[in-house]
Amino acid sequence: MNNIESGYNSTYKWLHWTIGFIAITMLIFGSGLESLPLNERQKLIMGHSGLGTLVLLLMIVRLGWRLTHRPPPLIDSTPKWQVHLSKSVHWTLYALLLAQPIFGILQAMYISDYDIIAFGLINYSEFAQGNARKAQFFHALHGANATIISILVIIHVLAALYHHFFQKDNVLRRMLPGNKSKSL
Repeated sequence: MNNIESGYNSTYKWLHWTIGFIAITMLIFGSGLESLPLNERQKLIMGHSGLGTLVLLLMIVRLGWRLTHRPPPLIDSTPKWQVHLSKSVHWTLYALLLAQPIFGILQAMYISDYDIIAFGLINYSEFAQGNARKAQFFHALHGANATIISILVIIHVLAALYHHFFQKDNVLRRMLPGNKSKSL
């Protein structure tokens, strides 16, 4: 089979685009939460924590899927340095996207200003007693990790666009929804 024509299956695509959409949305809007008054922040944090919990669950599914379902091979003409960089960015994104909601949950556990209840069901604040130092520590990790994820997402998007517009290969098309290429 010509691996230029092979694409990702619908599960890979659904997980990729769903997690990507949620994560990018949270990165954009999450950075402004601190500047809001406490009552507004508290309301938005509930949605943020729910979406973060969803990202964690979806990333666990995605990691399981990735470990049990081989992705299509890379394009034959891809230089070795790009293969190495691609794999490094992908696995780093997996790790950081798993760590991000965990840092957020740990932060939520130690915040004492208000309870953080994901989906109105999971009260993270009940899992530990309030501790401002620990809350601040995990807040700092959550923020630093968000910055690194943002940089890697930009690299990922630019690489896909580079392949599409300059290399003129099917790297981007293989992951697009509705792609009619052969799936593995």
